[in-house]
Amino acid sequence: MWRTCAQVFTTPTRYNEVAMGAARAADRPMPRIARIGLVASLFFGQASLCEAALRQRVHRERTISLQAADMPVDGEWQACAEEGEAVAQAGRTRFGWGAMWVESSLPAGASCSTSSFGTDPAPFVRKVCECAAVVPGSADDRLREELGLIWRRCGDEGESCDCKSGIVRFGNGQRWVVMDGPGHEETPCGAGSFKGEDPDAGVPKECWCDQGQSRAPVPTSNRVAVVMLSRRPPDLRLWLEYHVGHMGVEHIFIQVEDSPEFNSTFASLKPSMQQRVTVWRAAAQVSGDTRPQDDYETLQKRQISVMARAKQVSTEMGISWLIHIDDDELLYSPTHRHAGDLLAQMPNSFDQAYIPNAEAVYPSADVTNCFAQTTEINVNAFTFASYANGKAAVRVSDSAAVPAGPHMWKDARGTELASIHLDHLPFGAPLIVVHFESCPFARWESKFWELGNTAPRKIDAIPFRFYRDSIKRMQECNGSPQVAAAQTDVQADCSKGSLQTFWAQWKTEANPSIRREDLVPLNIPWANIQASI
Repeated sequence: MWRTCAQVFTTPTRYNEVAMGAARAADRPMPRIARIGLVASLFFGQASLCEAALRQRVHRERTISLQAADMPVDGEWQACAEEGEAVAQAGRTRFGWGAMWVESSLPAGASCSTSSFGTDPAPFVRKVCECAAVVPGSADDRLREELGLIWRRCGDEGESCDCKSGIVRFGNGQRWVVMDGPGHEETPCGAGSFKGEDPDAGVPKECWCDQGQSRAPVPTSNRVAVVMLSRRPPDLRLWLEYHVGHMGVEHIFIQVEDSPEFNSTFASLKPSMQQRVTVWRAAAQVSGDTRPQDDYETLQKRQISVMARAKQVSTEMGISWLIHIDDDELLYSPTHRHAGDLLAQMPNSFDQAYIPNAEAVYPSADVTNCFAQTTEINVNAFTFASYANGKAAVRVSDSAAVPAGPHMWKDARGTELASIHLDHLPFGAPLIVVHFESCPFARWESKFWELGNTAPRKIDAIPFRFYRDSIKRMQECNGSPQVAAAQTDVQADCSKGSLQTFWAQWKTEANPSIRREDLVPLNIPWANIQASI
């Protein structure tokens, strides 16, 4: 069969016949653009495409759909992702183009890529994903699964939600608020039932009722570890209690840099908390300027190193999932589920979960306890002051996974792991990284003084305007006497009040780029968490 396939490509005049033959085999026309792409790939010596196609036809687990009887008619498929994007809904999904498809059952948020389907049905052709259509009003339309929990649609805004569990979520799209605990079986579907919080002002919303666990098998392990590189953490004790006590994180790996108060803080922790933390110490700088040179660039290299080290130790400890975040970031679950319980529901064939990030919006420049005093987060990534590509949880048992920067993992060849984008689950992300960036004000001053030891050409290469402007401001305000003398207004620009105004225009609602509709409530029971320290 393989020799016959190769003979097809002996002359260029046969290429178009092959393309048309593939369309006839599927009993459906191949679009002209797809035929051109297929012919072009064959013309340039890609004879392996035919061999791959023939092999796929007999593959039992992941079948290329070349027979009309094996696939829904065109009306039953709907476009749900471009190649490289996340699939918008769970269920039966196909990946390919024209007459060349591979089909599988995927969870919502899975990457539309070969990593999710295990094969490439049409090499060198740009592909898409199509999902089996959901009939409006059907059971599939009224029920949604969110990593092991089933939710039932129970009413539109203004109606009454009949919910026996009493646990109801209110919102629209990816923006929701959830009741802190069981309420009444009959819940008015409106902001009044959710402390007056409106997750998506001006947009019609709906309510969904928690139906409990799905029928999926109970996972055998949900052990999660967090790794971070820490320098002068803003509130380490509260950070640890939140993640270990509230989010159910099993173990914390910390590489400590230039943190004079770390030893006394760590010694003040309960012995039970100390046992949950592994501390590594970076080599101290013995003399001269204590600031790392070009810290924005070198920081990521150090983070990659500690991520790899933590993954190795996690393997030995039997940890299931590892997440890299920073000491000014919190893992947050809007439904108050433990991180391990969420990740344990990840399908076994997926080894990475992309966790989106949001930015804390502070009440004013006078904020002192950044974690506990923040009640809103900005979810509009286009207005973030810092990064917007989230972080990732990696399955520790994937021996091929290596850090690909501080935000994700890939294999040694740079290929994406089989991944799920959590922000494409039915209600948006059930797990978020909330970034409490540059808070409080004094931490901003210290952070950008340290980043000030960066060469001008490297400052210009930093992708975030907030970072570039902050570094330049700190360089001006902490410059040499000659620089200060050359600036007649340096005293006004570098006063505490002026610097706080600069900070507030980025980090509070005074930021003109942040709109009210960009903000979502942040509900964390800080009083209970602080009482446990």
